[in-house]
Amino acid sequence: MMDGGTWMWKREGNAEPAIEFSHSSCSQFLVVQMPLEKENHLLYPIPMAQFVQVLVLKRRLPGVTTVSTQYSTTDSTTFRAFQPLNIAYSHIYSSYRNFVGPPHFKTICRLLGYQGIAVVMEELLKIVKSLLQGTILQYVKTLIEVMPKICRLPRHEYGSPDVSGWGSLKDIIEYAELKTDVFQSLREVGNAILFCLLIEQALSQEEVCDLLHAAPFQNILPRVYIKEGERLEVRMKRLEAKYAPLHLVPLIERLGTPQQIAIAREGDLLTKERLCCGLSMFEVILTRIRSYLQDPIWRGPPPTNGVMHVDECVEFHRLWSAMQFVYCIPVGTNEFTAEQCFGDGLNWAGCSIIVLLGQQRRFDLFDFCYHLLKVQRQDGKDEIIKNVPLKKMADRIRKYQILNNEVFAILNKYMKSVETDSSTVEHVRCFQPPIHQSLATTC
Repeated sequence: MMDGGTWMWKREGNAEPAIEFSHSSCSQFLVVQMPLEKENHLLYPIPMAQFVQVLVLKRRLPGVTTVSTQYSTTDSTTFRAFQPLNIAYSHIYSSYRNFVGPPHFKTICRLLGYQGIAVVMEELLKIVKSLLQGTILQYVKTLIEVMPKICRLPRHEYGSPDVSGWGSLKDIIEYAELKTDVFQSLREVGNAILFCLLIEQALSQEEVCDLLHAAPFQNILPRVYIKEGERLEVRMKRLEAKYAPLHLVPLIERLGTPQQIAIAREGDLLTKERLCCGLSMFEVILTRIRSYLQDPIWRGPPPTNGVMHVDECVEFHRLWSAMQFVYCIPVGTNEFTAEQCFGDGLNWAGCSIIVLLGQQRRFDLFDFCYHLLKVQRQDGKDEIIKNVPLKKMADRIRKYQILNNEVFAILNKYMKSVETDSSTVEHVRCFQPPIHQSLATTC
């Protein structure tokens, strides 16, 4: 809605304006429109392929609908003088269709700027918060009740055919809303997190390019090649003398007005102080998302042994392990796979929650799928158990294991710096060595 040169964007059913600007422009319209378009297109109908860092626009899946803003169409010849030029531009831009990748993210960063990106990220965090503290939280509480209270990993001696059965997960596998509402909500969270990461990567590249372009005007000189017998000080003085006329701030201070001097100093400061010089927007986003996971159901009750839960299914990583077992089961010929329906966003959501809760090591140790993969690699059996090819399922598990490890590595790279800054004291807990039963009675 535009009233007196003011843009206001309202979410449907919400009486308060989410965004308000004092004047209208193209970039501000993009800021206003971006959250709605992301919610309708980015988070819902298209899967994220993180391996190639693009959003792949695939064919529309059944039961998925979107609401798009209708814009007036204009003949392209109005913008381009004649038809051959129109055809040439159409061929050029056709290479950027059917996906959303680095070129699009770089364009978003250039058009929106820091303030616009901050508004878009804030709207994304609102969506993630509503999902984690609303829909997903209710499903987690329900599925934790469905999970068996105790679920031990079978011994290797049983063999992979017996391990793949996993009758204790029957209720999770047969849960009607798991592959629809639960996975869909998690995919939205994962796509939002990955979108923020790709935006930061694109923004960092733009900032590096700006710094390199501005370097000659800020007296930032590159490293020079020194021949044998030459001195570095002499070469650097020559370069400084060569680029001295381009050093903008001293030039303006010598010849400009006070207003021009203030503008030059401010521009020089804003050019040097960039996020890529040591700050990370994605760290802040992960910290904000971690604050949304305060409900006790995510971590479960304190362990009875005083160390950690081993066989109990009370933590989120145990529930995610059961979910991973479900979508690792191979599907039929005419059925949609988890990759087609949810892309990598589903894994990004689960792995992100596990890392933010500090449950990654327990997940790697007690995961049902990883245990089956170890046993199958040991015995090498290839049987069909309940219409499920064992070898094919092991291959799918291995593929998702690689994806999970990559996601964990990316998230840990950002989270380690946050944890290092927040806690400087390492907490070490000492445990008494175990005592054999024969000695315990005599002691």
